[in-house]
Amino acid sequence: MIQREAEQDFLPYSRKNGISFIPFFPLASGLLAGKNNEDTTFHDFRASLPHLQGEAFINHLKKVNQLRKLADAKQTEVVHLVLAWYLTQEAIDVLIPGAKHSEQVLDNLKTLKVQLTDEEIRQIDQLFHP
Repeated sequence: MIQREAEQDFLPYSRKNGISFIPFFPLASGLLAGKNNEDTTFHDFRASLPHLQGEAFINHLKKVNQLRKLADAKQTEVVHLVLAWYLTQEAIDVLIPGAKHSEQVLDNLKTLKVQLTDEEIRQIDQLFHP
């Protein structure tokens, strides 16, 4: 959702050839899970990721806060909204969101209950489109 380069080459090729595309880090190393704020600091590999540093991080947090409004209106969590958006993309049939605990795996299944309208899909897409 944050890095959209795949939409130019990989997704059209995948659609054309009937190949399922599996997004790498669909939650952007946790950013799109909706649990970070301006005071969040990282002390692992995420500390070196450009989208989690400085002004880029702040800008992404603003977008996540917009997602939170939509998620609240749908009575779901940001993480489920984001994963549901991925599943609306034509070439994406499978997601592998990271999970450190079995509870997170089970929680991710709530995504399957989130139904997005065409307007909501467009809204999310426009929010993160480059």
